Formats: sequence, structure tokens, C-alpha cells
Amino acid sequence: MSRREELGHREELRARRKIIEAEIVSHSDSIRAALPLAGEPEAIDGEYVMMLAIKLSELVQELRGVNRKIEVLERELGL
Repeated sequence: MSRREELGHREELRARRKIIEAEIVSHSDSIRAALPLAGEPEAIDGEYVMMLAIKLSELVQELRGVNRKIEVLERELGL
């Protein structure tokens, strides 16, 4: 891969990172909203919270992978 291609790939990964980070914030906010501090425990939609938590975990893993790829590219590019 040429330097130009590597720089382009890095920019694509950085854009993907921003999207993932926004999704993480959204899912975190949704979990907080689904778990009100003052409310009846039986009113919590456990399946919805579990689905959000699983997706959040997947997004965090994806973010870590993207960050690693960016680090490798930057190391190879000498940045």
C-alpha cells in the first residue's frame, strides 16, 4: 500500500471511529434512560436494556479494533 493509500485509509478509519463513538454515546444514553433512578424496578424493560448492553459491548470492541488499526498506520507512516 502506498503512503497516499495509507493516509486515505487512516482518514476512513478516523471517520469510522467518530461514527462508532457517536453510536456508543447514543446507546449509553439510551441505557441511562431505560434505567431511571426513581421508578419501579418491574417497569424496567430488561430485554431492551440487555440488547443495548450487548450492542454497546460490540461497539466498544469495534472501537478498540479501529483505534489499533489507526495506531499501526500512524506508526508505519511515522506520524
